[in-house]
Amino acid sequence: MAYIEKRRRTDGGISARVKWRLGGTRDGAVQLEVFSAGTDAQNLARAEGFKKMVDAAGQRWPDGWVKGEGFVRPASEADPLTEPPRFVDIGEEYVRQIVDLSPGQRKRYLGHLRVLEVTRIRGSLIFTKPVTAISEADLKDWLIDWDRSLKTKANYHGLIHGVFGYAVKRGWLSANPAVGTAPRMSRVKQSRPELRFLTERELQRAVELAGPYADLLTVAVGTGMRFGELGALWVSDVDLERRTVRINKAWKRNGEDDATDVPGWLAKLLKPKHTMRDHHLGVPKTTKSRRTITISPALFTVLRKRIEGKAADDFVFVSNAGYPLHNGDFSTHVWRKLMTALEAEGIARFRFHDLRHTHVAWLVAGGAPLPHIQARLGHESITTTIDTYGHLLPAGDELISGIIDTALTGGTIRPGPGSSMGKKGKGKKSEKRTKPARDQGVSRSVEKEAAT
Repeated sequence: MAYIEKRRRTDGGISARVKWRLGGTRDGAVQLEVFSAGTDAQNLARAEGFKKMVDAAGQRWPDGWVKGEGFVRPASEADPLTEPPRFVDIGEEYVRQIVDLSPGQRKRYLGHLRVLEVTRIRGSLIFTKPVTAISEADLKDWLIDWDRSLKTKANYHGLIHGVFGYAVKRGWLSANPAVGTAPRMSRVKQSRPELRFLTERELQRAVELAGPYADLLTVAVGTGMRFGELGALWVSDVDLERRTVRINKAWKRNGEDDATDVPGWLAKLLKPKHTMRDHHLGVPKTTKSRRTITISPALFTVLRKRIEGKAADDFVFVSNAGYPLHNGDFSTHVWRKLMTALEAEGIARFRFHDLRHTHVAWLVAGGAPLPHIQARLGHESITTTIDTYGHLLPAGDELISGIIDTALTGGTIRPGPGSSMGKKGKGKKSEKRTKPARDQGVSRSVEKEAAT
């Protein structure tokens, strides 16, 4: 039988605990429910009522009772007296309750919902319907008919999936209709445009035509830094003695009502000169984006000139007017003109971010290991680096062919950078047999290749 224990709390009040063995058997697991939120009399009365329910249920938890919460309506059962919300309305509720969102991300997701609200598919505004009225077929119609890139659809689908998952949690739905409808990632990757890598001549001409922004292009392609990281670079982030650049800040978009997310350590350092329209200084994209990278002698010369005579908290790169580099203004007033000038000389247009891709192409061509490239770019995962740039790795097929040929012709497989994979036998087998490849040779080399 269930029984009640009284416990004195540190504040002097009494909490009541109902204890029993599951199923009423001697070896049943001990169960416990605590009542401590009310007055002493209320806690004891609630415990007595709960004890009676346990006894009536055969020494089991009362049906529908959730430990620590009481009777809670199952998630699959919404309040029948309340009208189900529209998709866009519960979508906004979902976005606003996500904890780990920057102000800019939250604003962007809310913007996505506004786009969906006015998107008409086959004559219907699907996402203005009640969340309970949108079917899997509706979502497939949207994916098929919406005139956007596959990557954009995949991004929006992630938000839609989250909204429906939240609706399930809130009890409006018993199942998520977005499950199983997402575009396959293999198709999304195939739909992406080819990465643009600049030739030496193209880069040289772009730098020549960039005028006062020539140094910006040079440092971008020489470090692989993102535009928002370059624009946030302070003089104190450049260590000429050690020939390094520290990347610990980046420009971030403001949220609703110009909401910002500035870490405390950085807020203490900011001055009026560190402000920019619709943006604020924050931390870089990911944890590993906070990094320190080395600079070449050529970049050392460029940066030494850029920071000479400036204060430690001055920006290294600013606009012609002396203001922080605004992405939109730079694109309109500088980048478009530069691309037009290059196009007139027969050089195809490219994005500023393609300077980052070109930087990686140089590193791969020079034999830099992918883990080192990952660290330099600030990628959170080596998978990102491999998926984006793995196809640039040179001589992969030739290396594999050499390994197989060496084995088949009686040679000895020996790993080693820059060395031949083995020496072929001259008409007779080697007197000393090597250890299996998995111990010293091919397996370890291939594993190392795969890890990068």
